[in-house]
Amino acid sequence: MPAKIYFFLFLLPILLGISSCGRSGGDGQERKTNSPPVITSVVILPEKPKQENDLGAVVQGMDPDQDPVTYHYQWIKNDSEMIGENRNVLKSGTFRKKDLIRIKVTPSDGKVEGTPFLSAPVEILNSPPVIQEVKIEPPAASVREDLKALVKGFDPDGDFIYFDYKWERNGVVLPEESKEVFERTQFKKGDSIAVTVTPNDQEAFGTPKRSEKVIVANSPPVILSSPPASIEGTTYRYQVKAEDPDHDPVTFTLKSGPKGMEIDKKTGLIRWEIGKVGKGSHTIEIEASDHEGAKSNQKFVISVDIRESQ
Repeated sequence: MPAKIYFFLFLLPILLGISSCGRSGGDGQERKTNSPPVITSVVILPEKPKQENDLGAVVQGMDPDQDPVTYHYQWIKNDSEMIGENRNVLKSGTFRKKDLIRIKVTPSDGKVEGTPFLSAPVEILNSPPVIQEVKIEPPAASVREDLKALVKGFDPDGDFIYFDYKWERNGVVLPEESKEVFERTQFKKGDSIAVTVTPNDQEAFGTPKRSEKVIVANSPPVILSSPPASIEGTTYRYQVKAEDPDHDPVTFTLKSGPKGMEIDKKTGLIRWEIGKVGKGSHTIEIEASDHEGAKSNQKFVISVDIRESQ
């Protein structure tokens, strides 16, 4: 009985050694199999992009072996791979409104690549138009001519731009004045005028922009009459007619003329008793002015040929 027990104890270490050798490598350690990295999500930002935005990919992933992971990117536009676009950022200018953009991301731990992950698509949305400048023409406003809104702007998508106008007179918006032109009958000397313009491309409105205000300046009188073509008798008469756009009183002045010629400063009537000394050519200049000093002139020449009666 003791001999049998001794034999069993002698064989036990040998059997254990054989079993241990069957599970080990040559160095006595267990072998591990490398696992590929895994991507759990890919999101394109911004979620509602426009043509002027850069797009970026936000990737979440992991490696079961905790190895460092690198990512390979491929942007896709309208189901076609974009040549050369293999970074995590897609710059603006490479896509347009209504394009569908995706990105395919492939992970790698330097030993093996994981399964590629295709993001959900984002659609490039409409961009509203932009106004760069609004000004009123002419800048020296007067009641002699209409005012016009001059607008400079652009649409990032190349869409046609429509403009909505809101004219202001002395700080009050005039709802009925919604056109590009503000007619001169709607303002007077001294009024302050401004216009606010809002762009739209029939999909979205852009940011409104307001012009600098202009002050309607005083306008000079306008001489409407023409001198008589001929002289009857020995007395020269010319009724000068003038109109002031601002309805200011008009004063008439004879700036130059032959000796003895006179003008009524209120009515503008010119009288001249010609006489014999009036023979020849005479230059006449008339000035019409308002009480603020704005003026206009009329200059002409008359010829007098006096013939002695037989």
